[in-house]
Amino acid sequence: MNILYLSSEAVPFAKTGGLGDVSGALPRVLAASEKVTLMMPGYRTDEIQRARAEVVDVFSLRIGAGTHDAVIKKTDISANHSVCFVHNDHFFARDGIYGDDAGDYPDNFTRFLFFQKAALEYVRRKGLRFDIVHGNDWQTALVPLLMRIDPLAAHFAGTRSVFTIHNLGYQGIFPAAAFAETALPPYLFSPEHLEFFGDLNCLKSGIIFSDRLLTVSPAYAREIVSRDQGFGLDGLLAKYAHKLSGILNGVDYSQWDPQDDPFIVQRYSLRSLPEKTRNKEALFSELGLAGQSRSPLMIMISRISQQKGVEALPRLLPLLFQEDIYFVFLGKGDRSLTKEIADLAGRFPRRMRFLNAFDEKLAHRLQAAGDLLFMPSTYEPCGLNQIYGLRYGTVPIVRATGGLDDSIREFDPTTLHGTGFKFRGNDITVILAVIRNALRLFLDRSIWSRIQENGMAMDFSWERAAASYLTLYKNILSEDTQHV
Repeated sequence: MNILYLSSEAVPFAKTGGLGDVSGALPRVLAASEKVTLMMPGYRTDEIQRARAEVVDVFSLRIGAGTHDAVIKKTDISANHSVCFVHNDHFFARDGIYGDDAGDYPDNFTRFLFFQKAALEYVRRKGLRFDIVHGNDWQTALVPLLMRIDPLAAHFAGTRSVFTIHNLGYQGIFPAAAFAETALPPYLFSPEHLEFFGDLNCLKSGIIFSDRLLTVSPAYAREIVSRDQGFGLDGLLAKYAHKLSGILNGVDYSQWDPQDDPFIVQRYSLRSLPEKTRNKEALFSELGLAGQSRSPLMIMISRISQQKGVEALPRLLPLLFQEDIYFVFLGKGDRSLTKEIADLAGRFPRRMRFLNAFDEKLAHRLQAAGDLLFMPSTYEPCGLNQIYGLRYGTVPIVRATGGLDDSIREFDPTTLHGTGFKFRGNDITVILAVIRNALRLFLDRSIWSRIQENGMAMDFSWERAAASYLTLYKNILSEDTQHV
C-alpha cells in the first residue's frame, strides 16, 4: 500500500499534544511494511530546520481573494518513510503552532485551508498515487471533501480516505464568511453538509465525506454518538455510525521505558522494580518534600482544563491529605483553574507541589517517581499518560471513560488480575473511596508489586496498534465504497 498521512503536528518536528505523538509514531511503524508519506505544515521549529529537507515543488494557490506561494520540501526518513513539509512564511513562520499567549491565531482557518489544498495540489501536480489518504482532526477535515471535488476529483478517484477524530471537543468552527475562502460549491454550506448553527464546521466534512471514520479508542467511538459527549454532533455521528470505529493509540516505548530512560535518576525494569523508589527519593529531595520512600506519592500530569477533571482537586485533596500521601501536579492551561491549583498547593506546602509547566523531561521523572497516577478526565478520547504509567509501574487511578476505560483493567485482589483502579461519576466521596482503597493495598508490598508487574507487562506498542490500522486499510480497499 501507498499511504498519505496528513497532520497538523508530528513528533519530532512539532507537537502540542497527543496528536503529535500519534502522527510521529504511526507512520514510522506503518513504514515497516508499507510506503508512507507524512505531510505537515513547515513550521519554524528547530527540528524542522534540522531535517534538511530539499525543495521538490513550488507553486501558487488562490485562497479567498489572495494568492499564496507553497514551497514543498521533502526528507526521507527511511526507504519507505518520507516527510513533506508545506512551507509558507506568512502562515507558518511563527513561534506557535496554533496560537500564542493571546490565544488562537485569528487566521487559523485560512492557514490550515492553505495546508490542505497545498498538500493535495502537490500530489496532483507530481502525479503521485496513493491507496489511502489519512487525515487527522479539524485541521485536515476538508481533505476527504476536496478529494471529491474538481479539479482534484479525477486524480483521487481510486483513492480511499480515512479520517480520525482525536478529540471531538475541537471541531474547527469558524464564522460563515470563512466558507467563501474554500471556493467550494455553495450547496455545501448547508445543515446537511458543513453549516453548523450558522457557522462553518470543518469537522463535519471529515465525518460526512471520509470513507472510514476513526477515533482513538473503542469506548470513545461508542461515547461520541451520545448526547452527553457528542458536542452537538451526536446525531450526525449516529447517522454515519456504520463507518465509525475506534483503535486504541499505541505508545512509543523507545521514548517511554524506565529501563533506558535518559531523563530519570535510576533506571529500572520489571526485574529490578524495587530500584524505582530511588526516583521518588530524588524527586522528594528536588522538590523539598519531607516524605520518605514508604510514603505514597500520587502524581498528575495534565493540561489544566475542565476536560481533565481538574476542578475536582480543591474538594478532593483537603480530604485526601488526611491520609499519609503526597501529591505533585505538572501542567499548564486555563488561568482560573491554574490559580485554584496554585492556591491549593499554597495551603498544603508539606504535602503538595504544583509545577506550572509543560516539561517532557520532568514528566518522565514524575512517572518514574510516582506510586499512583491520577487521571479524573471528564472525557478522554484515548489518553497516553495512563499507558506510560503502566510501563513505569505507576498505578493509574482513572475515571472509566474513553481510552482510560479501554486501557486500564480494574484490579481484583481475589484473582490478582488487573492494572489499576477506576471510578465513575463526579461524586467526591466515591473518588476518595477508590483512592483510599488503593492506599490500603499500597501498604501490602506483595499485592502492590503484583499490580505494578501486571501493568509493566502490558503491551500497548505502536506495532500492535499499527496492525489494526493495516487491517482497516485493507478492508477499505476491498470494499465497493460509495462516496457521499
